[in-house]
Amino acid sequence: MRISLIGPVYPYRGGIAHFTTMLAKKLIEEGHDVQVISFKKQYPAWLYPGKSDKDTSPGRIKVPADYLLAPFNPITWIKTVSGIRKFNPDKVILQWWVTIWGPAFGFIIRKLKGTETKTSVLIYDITPHERHFLDKKISQSSLRNADQFITLTEKGRSHLLKLIPKAENVNTVPLPIFKVVEKTSLDKHEARKQLLLPTDKPIMLFFGFIRPYKGLSVLLDSLEIIISQGQEMHLVIAGEFWENPREYESQIISKGLTNYVHVFNRYIPDSEVGKFFKSADLFVAPHTIGTQSGVLKAALGFGLPAVVTNVITDELIKILPERCLIAPAGNAIALAECIKAGLQLPVENDEEINLRIKKAWKPILSALGENF
Repeated sequence: MRISLIGPVYPYRGGIAHFTTMLAKKLIEEGHDVQVISFKKQYPAWLYPGKSDKDTSPGRIKVPADYLLAPFNPITWIKTVSGIRKFNPDKVILQWWVTIWGPAFGFIIRKLKGTETKTSVLIYDITPHERHFLDKKISQSSLRNADQFITLTEKGRSHLLKLIPKAENVNTVPLPIFKVVEKTSLDKHEARKQLLLPTDKPIMLFFGFIRPYKGLSVLLDSLEIIISQGQEMHLVIAGEFWENPREYESQIISKGLTNYVHVFNRYIPDSEVGKFFKSADLFVAPHTIGTQSGVLKAALGFGLPAVVTNVITDELIKILPERCLIAPAGNAIALAECIKAGLQLPVENDEEINLRIKKAWKPILSALGENF
């Protein structure tokens, strides 16, 4: 098939950019002819809470791309449609995660409606976690004319059908495990030394943008419980705070956790990502709301066992009980017990990781590779 894939890639940062890159590579490996269309501009500065939405560090995995789209510039939407028509694909895959792209994506979908080029929307979240009252209307009007939908969880499928009851050709497949960066040559001891972490204590990793729904405060409560039970362990918080960090700083101090929590309050560029995952024994995603976690899939791609909460309704987690332990959301005591159990799980070797990744990609490649 000839496929146009729309989404962020290098130099844009974050999980969606990593996944778009890996998806393009996998589709090419499957024998498809792929056109990658990325963004001239991803977000206006007033809408993006981070310092920058770009990462040009060494080690980034790249694919060739045409940088055409801007969210608030209709001229770029027209140029994008023109570029797609020139490539003449069988299918266009649009990745949906924030409603800011609604007008642009809706325009592209409408312009291709009724042509031989079909549109497939890969949905991470139909509406954002921090919602605006217009999000539902934007999602409905932008996506209703698409030919196919891919949701990543059953909860996501349910949300989609509530917004667009007449949606047809809806497939649900889990977000696959993927490697976000090339393999690091560091071993665990050296990675910890470079990060100034204890080399002889268990370490759990909380990684990615810090936002309210990700449950960091619950995780800190769980760490206090574990330490009060006589088990010394450490927590690495690595990522840019998209909220005021002072509340967490106060919680760390008041609970006596200063010597056990290591905060890296900055975006972690790709050149350093491997170091953080290599240093850890366990990945923890204590979300209080949400449906799935891209960082979790990256952690599994590094071979780490994981502890997640039951709001993450990813089918892939349910079939990996030997790698993912599930705790009830918001329950610090239960989360602490899962963390202690998770520390008994081994880190996988490269051969095991590669086999697991290959198997995890089959459902989504099958769904996106359909020609209809």
